[in-house]
Amino acid sequence: MTTTNLYALPDSVPQDLEQLKSMCDQFTREEITAARFQAFRVPQGIYEQREPGTYMIRCRLPAGQVTPEQMRLAARISREYGSGVLHLTSRQDLQVHAVALEGIYPATVALTNGGLSPKGGGGNTVRNIAACPFAGVCPDEVFDVTPHLIALTEALLNDPLSYQLPRKYKIAYSGCGTDCAGATVNDLGLIAKQRDGIDGFAVYVGGGMGSFSRVAQGLEEFVPAKDVYRVAEAVKRVFDKHGNRKNRHRARIRFLIESLGFEEFQKLYRAELTGIAKMLAPVSVAHEAPRRTYQTAVAAAPGFAQWQAVHAAPQKQAGYFTVDIGTPAGVLDANLLDSLADLVQRFGDGIARATAWQTLMLRWVAEDDLPALHAGLAAIGLGQPRPPILRRMVTCAGASTCRLGICRSRGVAAAIQQAIGESDLDLTGPIGDASIHISGCTNSCGRHPVAPIGLFGVARREHGRPIPAYVVQLGGHVEEGKSTLATGAYTLPAKNVPAFVVDLLRAAQDEGADLDTFLANGGREIAAALAKRHEVAPSFDDDPSAYIDWDAQEPFSLAGRGAAECGAGVFDLIDIDLAEATNSLAAGRQLLAVGSAARALLITRSKQADSDKEGVELFLKLFVDEGLVPASVRPLLESAQRAYTEPVPEAAFLAEPDDVAAFVEAVKALYKSLGPSLRVTPA
Repeated sequence: MTTTNLYALPDSVPQDLEQLKSMCDQFTREEITAARFQAFRVPQGIYEQREPGTYMIRCRLPAGQVTPEQMRLAARISREYGSGVLHLTSRQDLQVHAVALEGIYPATVALTNGGLSPKGGGGNTVRNIAACPFAGVCPDEVFDVTPHLIALTEALLNDPLSYQLPRKYKIAYSGCGTDCAGATVNDLGLIAKQRDGIDGFAVYVGGGMGSFSRVAQGLEEFVPAKDVYRVAEAVKRVFDKHGNRKNRHRARIRFLIESLGFEEFQKLYRAELTGIAKMLAPVSVAHEAPRRTYQTAVAAAPGFAQWQAVHAAPQKQAGYFTVDIGTPAGVLDANLLDSLADLVQRFGDGIARATAWQTLMLRWVAEDDLPALHAGLAAIGLGQPRPPILRRMVTCAGASTCRLGICRSRGVAAAIQQAIGESDLDLTGPIGDASIHISGCTNSCGRHPVAPIGLFGVARREHGRPIPAYVVQLGGHVEEGKSTLATGAYTLPAKNVPAFVVDLLRAAQDEGADLDTFLANGGREIAAALAKRHEVAPSFDDDPSAYIDWDAQEPFSLAGRGAAECGAGVFDLIDIDLAEATNSLAAGRQLLAVGSAARALLITRSKQADSDKEGVELFLKLFVDEGLVPASVRPLLESAQRAYTEPVPEAAFLAEPDDVAAFVEAVKALYKSLGPSLRVTPA
């Protein structure tokens, strides 16, 4: 790899960075509200964490790809501006945690300059596009989806509309029907196919995970690869025009399909498709062995064979292997990330891939280099063989950092891993491949709805006291044509969860079956009985520790929990601007009231203003000239325009309060008349 960037960053990034600096400075000086700052920074991938005044920067890694240079950069930024702890997400992103307000701008600039842009990492945007980490090397794939994913990423991220959607838009690519990337449970899913020698994709739409999870439906049996942008853009435009911006809890594409009906959604999609001419350029893929940079023979150390059996898998290219490196709950110490970067540079093709299992994968590792890689991993504490059930236990950050988290999901994950490791379970048998996914709340950052064992955190009250608990759901599975959501609602105290999981795995082991087969053949009844046994919580007097969450020191409470920021976006500013207009009117600040009201609805026409003066100019053009508000407001707005040219605009604005109030009410009336999409269409 000769360049730092693995994909071309959006053209707007330099302007975004300038605005980020301005917004950070204004927020520091208390010149803008927290809500206005949030509405800007969240679509830029910057979230406030549970501890007030600390922020997380989420860097998108298309297809999970990251270079050694980028790994070292992220580690350095984490040490300089954050806590020295990073996080791999289940969407193949890399997060820097605990960044102070004054560190947001310099940290983001440095990350962006190194190709680790957070733009679109949060909010109502096109999120990081996910892919199977085996893309390009999987023996079963139809073709390598990676370059197709990069091309679509670059095309979508250059469109301003991709950051003004009703809710997030998640896309995933899989190279075969095994669907490692979860294409069948994403807003838009693409699974590689070939027809008459042409590379293309089966297209799925309307999947998603959360409080109301849904398996996607087939939208296209086959589209040539060059047409994928047209498909993704058409779906995006239907979403933009008809999605629900007034209720973010019903705003994802799956809810739009539910409200319209799939046939009507298809009609709207076909109508949009006909008007989109752009196609992606043909993509050529070479599967040649990389130049090896490390060839020193090393004798296999004790434990190497066991490690190889569970961590290394042969590629379709003879003589080369993928190596899966587990990190506890996706958490990476900055110094450890530096050490891993050294190994990525020495072995394989010089690029690591973050996986949906929150692990890092090396590819193109020559077979005779495996002992040396194992020795390198052992030197940094990662050389012990860990079967998939321990290595690939997916968990979100939970209440340790997330404002929406209820339970500390990382803590229960560590406790489950310890309980399994200390048990007499045979992890070399079928149960060793079982998947356990954990979310700290009903949202699905840990992807619990598609796991054979899925857990999500809730709060319960036992003996008059709040207690951390998890709802257990079983039987989730992802595979083209067979994707199934986990079901069940066994609620267990958090401290009882590890024992329940061990008992459930032992029951499957006793049947000689893998967990999926066990659950499909009477195992659910056994699971229900086990859950009944583990659902009882002791009184506080008998066991106070039951009322303290895993990895916590204090009794359980919801203190520090707040509103989620993941759905924050520019449309949220409408209510803020209208409230500012009302408050300014009451305070006698007539010009400020006009400016706030004028800019409030600009986003419904895909416009934003950098100043009140520009907002009034745009409002005249887009709303008054086009007859969307009464022409009677024109003199007031033109008077405001003249006032903006004066040294003291507010003093120069000689308007009647009743006229200003009427203008504010006219804007509010137009807002109230808009449908759920909040998109204004001129008559």
